[in-house]
Amino acid sequence: MNRIPKRTLVFGVLCLLFIFALFLRASTAIIVEDLMADLAVPAASLGLMSAGFFYAYAAAQIPVGMLSDRIGVRFTVFCFGLLGVAGTLLFAFSQSIGMATWARIITGAGTAGIWIPALKYLSTEYRPEEFATLTSIINAIGCLGLLFSTYPMAVMVELIGWRYSFVLPGLILLLFTILAWFLMKPRPEQEIKAGKEITDDPKVHQEAAVTASGIAGKQFWKYSFFWPFAIWAFLVYGVLFSFTGLWGASYLQDSFNISRETAGTHLMFISIGMICGGLFWGILSDRYLRARRPVLLIGTAGMLLTWIALASFTNYPGPILTSLLYFAIGIFSITFLINIGCAKELFPMEIAGTAMGTVNAGMFIGVAVFQGVSGYLLDYFMESRSAFLAFRAIFILYIVSIAIALLMVFLMPESFPGRIKKPASP
Repeated sequence: MNRIPKRTLVFGVLCLLFIFALFLRASTAIIVEDLMADLAVPAASLGLMSAGFFYAYAAAQIPVGMLSDRIGVRFTVFCFGLLGVAGTLLFAFSQSIGMATWARIITGAGTAGIWIPALKYLSTEYRPEEFATLTSIINAIGCLGLLFSTYPMAVMVELIGWRYSFVLPGLILLLFTILAWFLMKPRPEQEIKAGKEITDDPKVHQEAAVTASGIAGKQFWKYSFFWPFAIWAFLVYGVLFSFTGLWGASYLQDSFNISRETAGTHLMFISIGMICGGLFWGILSDRYLRARRPVLLIGTAGMLLTWIALASFTNYPGPILTSLLYFAIGIFSITFLINIGCAKELFPMEIAGTAMGTVNAGMFIGVAVFQGVSGYLLDYFMESRSAFLAFRAIFILYIVSIAIALLMVFLMPESFPGRIKKPASP
């Protein structure tokens, strides 16, 4: 019987860790009403609490990228994984909004140490032309965490309460973090060799947009071609997870008097869309289009049309259409994976983790900003008018933001290996 390659086992445990990272990121959406009642806070305070997770996640991205580049994936994943466990358990036993906010900040910082190290691992262990497909696979598996945070989470909360619904995943995250530590057991000379085997490929160097000699890790953001990708990530991811991670269920509950379980079922279709879209877009980009920009263009245009459709309804559109629209949010928004891959392809291997971490930081700053602003809009309009009009204002914010993101696509250079044209220096 053939042994499973070590890199496949490591890839598998990184996928498992990412499942829980995404679960912890989005699971508060299903308990909004419980938190407001249990902690006695308005929507704006809850929005700021939730935003704390994403600010911390964003702040950790550049250090995580640098640590992944310099000390390796194993130590980065282990240390940040333990931090995520601590934050999750603290949140489960929080008795005030202040304590809950600090718990979410710690959880955000901790779970930040999984995705970028995973991408760094893929960069060193697999060939460049496989990157988008493998990134799509790990994200598709990880999106099971988003799926579990919807209807299954609603059922679990009903059965054991929201607090113990965080204790259980916290303990499982601890087990997988320890497993990752013992499974990797890297030897430094092997890690260096694995990276060298890829980065010394003459074809890879010929296709690179920027060489290591021409750009320092601390200076890559000075290149103008970097910013359309960063701004796009800020807007698209900010919209996606301000809705998926906080307001997606309460929108249906407050606007149309939908039950928690039904809202959770609809929210689950965003996760299903992300799983399907993650696999589809990566394969389409790598194997058929052999390009990145067309995928980002299609995805962004699809997002814009979806949010326009949602903003146009004045009554509950029914279970089928609602689920289809939530599915569309997921399948079009998941093109952010391709955007992250572009950052990896436009910069040399030596700073790939830092470059991807910076783009990822912009994504989570976007979520924090959008959650805070949307929470303010919700409080303002609910106090003077109604929940329906409050969410209509939020959707207008989303539409304008995605329209700007669509403009950013036209400013992006193509980054697919073999089709890169070296961008101008700053």
